[in-house]
Amino acid sequence: MIIVESDERDSTWEQHSSTFRVYFATVPDCSVRTIDVSDATFTEAFAWARAEASDDETIAVALIGTDNRGLRGLTWLFGMDPNDSSESERHDRMFTEMYEERLGRA
Repeated sequence: MIIVESDERDSTWEQHSSTFRVYFATVPDCSVRTIDVSDATFTEAFAWARAEASDDETIAVALIGTDNRGLRGLTWLFGMDPNDSSESERHDRMFTEMYEERLGRA
């Protein structure tokens, strides 16, 4: 983790409406269903996902965005795509958080 003091004046825009993509992955076969949630805060979307998930599902939540080319993409806020292979130690931590959250619900 890298922590750096910042200047709140260095951003040029803010967005208050977001669409979140929620992944529900069944353990251990990793079948995935996805649902987009809008008109909600992250906390509301995450709480909904926790209540919606079955005991054998992990959850992951991403912010849907558009890059400067106009292409749609995801910024992971909690967890990650469970079908992704590990690319880094950070990826491993994100994967672990998903499974620990599931165990905490069960």
